[in-house]
Amino acid sequence: MDPLVQDRVKEVRTHRHPGQPTHLIPWLAVVISAYVALILALGAPHLFGSDLRPGSVARRDYYATQSAYIIDETETHALRDIARQKVLPIFKKIDDSENQRILKKLDVLLARVSVIQSSSVQDALVEKHVQEILQGPTDVDPELAYLARNLTPQKWQEVSRAARQATDRNLQIAVLLPGDDKSKWQSLVLEFLPDTWDQHVRESMSKVIVSILEPNVVIDTHETKIVQEAAASQVTPVFRRVNSGDLLVSKGSVISPEVHETLESMGLTSNINLPTLISLCLSLLAAFAFVGLFLHNYEPEFLYSPNDIGLLALVSVVTTGIAAFAGQDYPQFIPVPAAALVLTIFLGPRVATVITVLIMIFLRVDGLIDVSDLIALGTGSVVAIGIHIKDRKELMIRGALVGAMQAVGYLVVVLITHSSNPSSVGSFSAIGQQLILHLLGGLSSCIVAIGSLPFLENIFGMITPFRIAELTDPDQPLLRQLEEKAPGTYQHSLAVANLAEAGAKAIGADVNLARAGSLYHDIGKMVQPANFIENQLGGTNPHDSLTPEESRSRVLAHVTNGIELAQKYGLPPAVEDFVPQHQGTTLMAYFYHKACLRDGIDKVDPQAFRYPGPKPQSREAAIVMLADVSEAVTHAMKDPSQEEVEQGIGSVFKARWDDGQFNESTLTPEELKLVQNAFVRVWRTLHHERLKYPSTTSGIMPVPPDPSRIAGPGV
Repeated sequence: MDPLVQDRVKEVRTHRHPGQPTHLIPWLAVVISAYVALILALGAPHLFGSDLRPGSVARRDYYATQSAYIIDETETHALRDIARQKVLPIFKKIDDSENQRILKKLDVLLARVSVIQSSSVQDALVEKHVQEILQGPTDVDPELAYLARNLTPQKWQEVSRAARQATDRNLQIAVLLPGDDKSKWQSLVLEFLPDTWDQHVRESMSKVIVSILEPNVVIDTHETKIVQEAAASQVTPVFRRVNSGDLLVSKGSVISPEVHETLESMGLTSNINLPTLISLCLSLLAAFAFVGLFLHNYEPEFLYSPNDIGLLALVSVVTTGIAAFAGQDYPQFIPVPAAALVLTIFLGPRVATVITVLIMIFLRVDGLIDVSDLIALGTGSVVAIGIHIKDRKELMIRGALVGAMQAVGYLVVVLITHSSNPSSVGSFSAIGQQLILHLLGGLSSCIVAIGSLPFLENIFGMITPFRIAELTDPDQPLLRQLEEKAPGTYQHSLAVANLAEAGAKAIGADVNLARAGSLYHDIGKMVQPANFIENQLGGTNPHDSLTPEESRSRVLAHVTNGIELAQKYGLPPAVEDFVPQHQGTTLMAYFYHKACLRDGIDKVDPQAFRYPGPKPQSREAAIVMLADVSEAVTHAMKDPSQEEVEQGIGSVFKARWDDGQFNESTLTPEELKLVQNAFVRVWRTLHHERLKYPSTTSGIMPVPPDPSRIAGPGV
């Protein structure tokens, strides 16, 4: 075999079947890495601390890890409020500058009496001036007028001096409290005025003084608060019993020193919550075992595939990691629906349902999300799993539906909660804000899912139905080139695709993947199309002048050329694999027979004329192999009957089975029969001549071939 062919075949054979031993080490590496990554993601709050301290706000609900007596915060807080209210305020004197301002106001009022008295000598003039003063009456104007009329200027000077001195003493000695009724201060002022005055003069002057008085003390808030807190601290806390699992502090609540002490006593504030971490590790082991059993029983093709397990791990780790670091603040944007949608697209709804449910269980048990938000995300995930999407254009429309249903799920929880406990539901504006956030969260999940598909396809070598639909479009550049350069091969590929579709549908295999593999399985023939009979169009057959070894190399090149073209045009590995696997390790019967005629059967090694493989690694690849050879055999028949077609297809099916070509594909004899019946139903005559194959494809020839029965090269 040519060195180039050997190297390329070795590279192709690295894409082994999931159950092969060569995948054991990478499979174990993926599983162990996934386990460790999930522990780090889910255990982040326990490994790196919860940043709990007195006065901080709880970012999640905290539940008791054991039964204990704890302080009843509500009752204790109420008793301490009562103790604070019983404390009398502590006052402090206002500085002297304020007293001086009050005395200046008094001087202005007293001066008005002197002005009135000096403005006229006659009583009539005094009365007139008094009336002018009273044009804009104030509370003390009548009192000032009375003093001006009834006291002589000399007497007024004596009275005014005494009044000022009395007011100054009042401000220095008496305590005028803020909020007091000023009328109560009059009796206090009277005590500072001389008893020798006329009673009416004393009362009028007291009213004038009271009018300008202001509180001379204020509450000392700092000292008062110290005394209040001291009184509150003397209150004996009220204790109540909590059982393991009871709520200690709810999300958004301020953590008091007493609650912090309780949380600390239960190990909920330590940087490493060892019991919780051990429980998490054991729970994850159980979850891994459950997933393994589920895949083994229902989806075995995914169980031993490092790529499939890697996809499961990546989706789970990213989702739980986002929940651990941002879920407490923005639970609406935890990409659970995105995970459900991605897993549904790549691995199907059953796998997506199991993994999504497990993710949600761990998020809730680990306290990373509230029940209401979890139900909302679960509702969006159900829609993501249940919807059927045909192409990428529908993804955004479905994404809007996911967002809407996530918001509806939250609204349903709110309505149920309100019916049972109306006080526990927030305001309408808060509910509306949450609904909008859930709508945006669902939309963002779908955007994340859509944007991640191309990257996941490349990272894990997987393919989505959308990518397959794009590849089967006749306007694809590679298919257009195949049609132009090798039209016979192109028509053959279309016929193979029709057969493969029917066969895949009959056994529940991936119909779209089988069709895509059929269309691209022979793309390598466009490099040297004349080497293949369907493209010769009745012209000269180049193999007539070549040795069997030269013909073998040319025909074998269509596999290596096909792989190179697939990689050049970026075909997904899942489609590229059909190029070598559709031939498997089958015998190039025509060239082997030709070598036997030349050298003798005992001198020719049939292994030298076999394709290098690998054998079909999936049911879809096995179906394409059968469709390829069935189309060739039936096309070579001249006006066959239905019975002849059934016999011809049945013979090649048996030959491939006996040759061990399906040992690595998981195809069963029962499925083989269903595929055979499907081929017969959709068979039709194609329009290019094909070689009738020799009676054996196993490489074992009991007698030398009859030269007269060899018509030309078969591929």
